[in-house]
Amino acid sequence: MDEVPRQPNAREGTHKADSEPPCPQIPGLSDPVEGLSEVAQARREQILDAAETIIAGHGIQELSLKKIEDLAHMSRGQLTYYFPEKEQILLAVYDRMLRRMIHEAMRSDGPKPMTGRAWECLQHGLKKHLEPDWPPPGGKELLSLLFTFLAQMGHREDYRKRLSQWYSEWRSFIAADVAGSVPQPGAVPPRVLAALIQGLFHGLDVQLMMDPDAFDRDEMFAACVRMLAPLFGRTNPDEPAR
Repeated sequence: MDEVPRQPNAREGTHKADSEPPCPQIPGLSDPVEGLSEVAQARREQILDAAETIIAGHGIQELSLKKIEDLAHMSRGQLTYYFPEKEQILLAVYDRMLRRMIHEAMRSDGPKPMTGRAWECLQHGLKKHLEPDWPPPGGKELLSLLFTFLAQMGHREDYRKRLSQWYSEWRSFIAADVAGSVPQPGAVPPRVLAALIQGLFHGLDVQLMMDPDAFDRDEMFAACVRMLAPLFGRTNPDEPAR
């Protein structure tokens, strides 16, 4: 397994408190379709707009090629030229919704990744995920798509490959941030800590989506911070996010 590249550590003097660097490029979030003309890209986005509108308004179970055709004002031939199968539309909608949510999160207030502040980013992210109004607009639909893909991975290799790619890129991104923030050698390898963080956020999202009152959110935040602080080299688990 390749070693995670170590990023500059903010506590080593590379981070300036009064000057936040620009948002880093999130891996795996470039549009998977390249080489399309502007017209073709616009038509493709029109299809995805229609599919996303149907999913948001009526649920994934109501999505059909016929409804997409009607809403996008396209013929079946035009639709299948860009997406031969409905499942390909679902994957493209998932990618687009994911990119949008992450880009919006990166533009929001709070510490930014890849600036030597992985611990602060983790606390900030946990607080956001445990807020009563989480997930943000589009978040429930995104999770519903994810559950749909997970349920069908045994029969759809394209679903498994896309999710595997996304989870791998997400882990690598977190691991690189951890490697640049935690004094080395850390208590656990960055990739292991990244997988733990990934599983934690995923599990919290699933539980809160099914039951918003599954646990006390403040108590859960405190428990997560106490559990993870030593893995980030923090001796004071109650240190607030900056």
